Amino acid sequence: MLRELSLSQKRLLTSFFLFSLASPMASIYSNTFLWRQDKDPITLAVFNIGTYLGVTLGFFLNAFLLRFLQSGRLYALGCVLQGLVPLVLVLLGAQANLFAFPLGLALGCSMGLFWGNRNTLTSKTSQGPNRYRFVSIETSIVMIASVIAPLVVGWFLALSASFTALPIEQAYVITSVLGLLLLTISGLLLWSVESEPFVTKHFWVKHPSALWKTQRLLEVINGISDGLSSVLPLVVILLFLGQESAVGTVKGLAALLSGSVIYAIRNYVKHHHHASLFGIWILFNLVGAVLFAVFQSPVGALIFFVLSGIVASFRWSSFTSVMYEVVDQEMRSSNIHRFVYLLDRECFLNLGRIVGLGILMLVYTTYPSILVQYGLILMTLTAIPLLLLLQSITKRLGETEMERAI
Repeated sequence: MLRELSLSQKRLLTSFFLFSLASPMASIYSNTFLWRQDKDPITLAVFNIGTYLGVTLGFFLNAFLLRFLQSGRLYALGCVLQGLVPLVLVLLGAQANLFAFPLGLALGCSMGLFWGNRNTLTSKTSQGPNRYRFVSIETSIVMIASVIAPLVVGWFLALSASFTALPIEQAYVITSVLGLLLLTISGLLLWSVESEPFVTKHFWVKHPSALWKTQRLLEVINGISDGLSSVLPLVVILLFLGQESAVGTVKGLAALLSGSVIYAIRNYVKHHHHASLFGIWILFNLVGAVLFAVFQSPVGALIFFVLSGIVASFRWSSFTSVMYEVVDQEMRSSNIHRFVYLLDRECFLNLGRIVGLGILMLVYTTYPSILVQYGLILMTLTAIPLLLLLQSITKRLGETEMERAI
């Protein structure tokens, strides 16, 4: 399948693979390092609120900088900054929790630069009927990296703390430096990639169509569910299964299951299957969440993560493919730059994420034990309306394609 890809697509995939090898230090183990300090989910929520707010600010900063710099160079800048922030976090040591929000904000801004240009480059490079094939290959190689990296980093941190004279803080510093090196190489691969000029005066969609309004609603609700999932599953792992080694093992196992499934079905998924795949994701996660709530044990936690891992890729591969199709459809009837749609979408997605984390903080401060027991169910139930929205969008896109064919 790789032979069918263009050189630019192969470079994108290589860069994404290296990024995925390094990203656990920023996304997963920054959270576990903060957890080590006070074992408070509120700290993780504050860090992640800062991150998601920073992502939105980073997208706006990227929109401004695209007037002067090529997309590939901003992508590289986002990669490097994502490596620097976790390094600063671990160097702060026990004081890191005092700076959870600004550190999250800085990490989010760098992620905004990265994802703004990654989405733009992917959307442009993968146009056409083979888009899901490209996305599925991307998902598969990212999942491979997502198996390797959490396992290696998690067990390195755990073994360093248990069997060597290397303090855990220094082990975190070593992994942060390695992550920075990988992210730098990832960015350099796309340094010279050119992009279409960005000269728009508006950074949002001023007069959205009915289709884009539906897409916005989907992103908000998806963000609420994703905001909850950025903290709750990690807290369940840390409370019921252990610390870094357990996090790495569970994340690696989930990625292996998810990558295997998405690779197996990559050639059979069509446009009209996206809603069905997401429905399967809801079903598996809901069953796992209910079983965890019933058993409240390490076994219950493992059951949830196995079931969730099997279908993990169904959610984002479906949403991403549909979102890119909606952007392509909108661009056919407007002169709005592709990045403006991606920026608009990111604002609504992160608004939902911040709302989701706000809900988590509110419930935890009032009913902490109830949140731990039933939070995974809440996380899954909030995603149910997305199934109807996804069906509506895919139906509209299908009708438009039929009209164009006629």
